[in-house]
Amino acid sequence: MNNFYKQMLNIKETLKLAGAKLGKNIFIGHEVFFELENAPLIMIEDNVVISAFCKFILHDSSLNNTLGSPIKYAPIRLKRNCYIGLDSIIMPGSIIGENTIVGAGSLVKGTLKSNSVYIGRPVKYYCSIQELNNKWKRDKNAYYIETPKWHKRDENEEKK
Repeated sequence: MNNFYKQMLNIKETLKLAGAKLGKNIFIGHEVFFELENAPLIMIEDNVVISAFCKFILHDSSLNNTLGSPIKYAPIRLKRNCYIGLDSIIMPGSIIGENTIVGAGSLVKGTLKSNSVYIGRPVKYYCSIQELNNKWKRDKNAYYIETPKWHKRDENEEKK
């Protein structure tokens, strides 16, 4: 097993020990930040991909620092088969729907509906999963390589 997969397995084990609820076949990329002290507020369902450099923020202390208000804490939930693109930030109280893609560099706050693609800072609805699939099929400037799903690669590494 290579070092990357060892590190990923360590991150998942650390999250579980800290109280996060994790499903099966989860891929966590390089240098993903989780607030471990608030890990019980994290729920990641099956077959989720979290790309490198993402950040999961479970609290907001801005009003505490400026007005002395209480610190706000809220859970984050990633539903089945969602994909979080490189360097995205997921804010407290966010729910990513099933089969939903969050584009690279996005800032997510709130609930994203299932079977959808969202992009941007702040995140905005872009199109449905099916519409994105159709756009890809028409893109003559790209090429595609058949590979196992990311979470299946993870599963195969865990068996070694």
